[in-house]
Amino acid sequence: MLSRDREIETFGFITTPALHLERNSPTSQIAFDGRFDFAEYIDHSEFNSQDQFLDLSVDQALSERSAFQFDVGFTRDTTLKNEQDITGRILDDSFRFVRWDVDTGWNYLLSPIDQLAVSGTYRNVDYHTNRKTDYQYFGPSIDYRRQLNELERVNATVGAVRFIPDEPGKDYTDTINTLFGYTYTPSDLFTIGGGLGLAYSMQHEDPGRDDDELGYRVKFNMRYIMSDQTSIRASLSHDTEPSGDGDQVLRNRVAFGVDHQLTPLTTARLNLDYADNDDLLGEQSETSEESGTSRYTSVRPAIAWQLTEDWSLEAAYRFRYRLFRDDDESATSNSVFLTLQYNFPTWAGTGF
Repeated sequence: MLSRDREIETFGFITTPALHLERNSPTSQIAFDGRFDFAEYIDHSEFNSQDQFLDLSVDQALSERSAFQFDVGFTRDTTLKNEQDITGRILDDSFRFVRWDVDTGWNYLLSPIDQLAVSGTYRNVDYHTNRKTDYQYFGPSIDYRRQLNELERVNATVGAVRFIPDEPGKDYTDTINTLFGYTYTPSDLFTIGGGLGLAYSMQHEDPGRDDDELGYRVKFNMRYIMSDQTSIRASLSHDTEPSGDGDQVLRNRVAFGVDHQLTPLTTARLNLDYADNDDLLGEQSETSEESGTSRYTSVRPAIAWQLTEDWSLEAAYRFRYRLFRDDDESATSNSVFLTLQYNFPTWAGTGF
């Protein structure tokens, strides 16, 4: 739970049926994914939950040079303390939240090496508790990409988003952001890219009190298939994100993963995740100690066996650590997962 004042040991089962439906044609693709989590705890039934995760995506070619994308996601989840919100409030009971995500975009090929994309995003989060703040988050963006040569690509993005917390008054925050990126792909096995940009936020408070702030954005991604047995991926982000605390948060994220195939049927994995809300170079750095900052780390090694064509087994250990900067208190979590998975046969058909 990563709570500062409560520790619980428990044992339970999580059953997760999943469904994937897909329809392809020469000009379109429609896919639906559904996952249903049923968590049952032996000695702490107050944490039992039944959650749903649904996603529908549509890709439609309008012509030889343009295409339309649409994606809608629905999440009905039960969670304890959100590990990466800045609030110091501790939740001892689980609570449910419902989240809608809608993303739509239009891509147009200006020339064989130039591409323009116009997109929009909308998010609505409704927490079923008064310990969190519901919010809406939406806005448009324009992205331009140019292929310099077979190996290099540059892009420039300009976007605007509005964050509206469900609080008394008419408070909201508008953010205009830019990102200039570069991607290098020397082969199908290796890709590296990154971007730098600025984010200008204007917080409007009722009545008539406005605050503005200028920050920076950083993005980095890398993928490397070292051999037929080993692959590595890494990412880094410094950006403004919405949160359930009634404010936007400047958050740093780092992720690293490696997969190594020990034998044709055995794979070892390691995933590392880190997040904090320290603004080291921006205006918030002077007051970060007072804003409830925290640092979160997760380490998950695992080993998976392909028992048969349809059955697989994975054993994993997860260590999580959170440091609360305001009082230097910390919380840890140790978990062991044994996951048995069965893949039903794939059904395919034509004529519709």
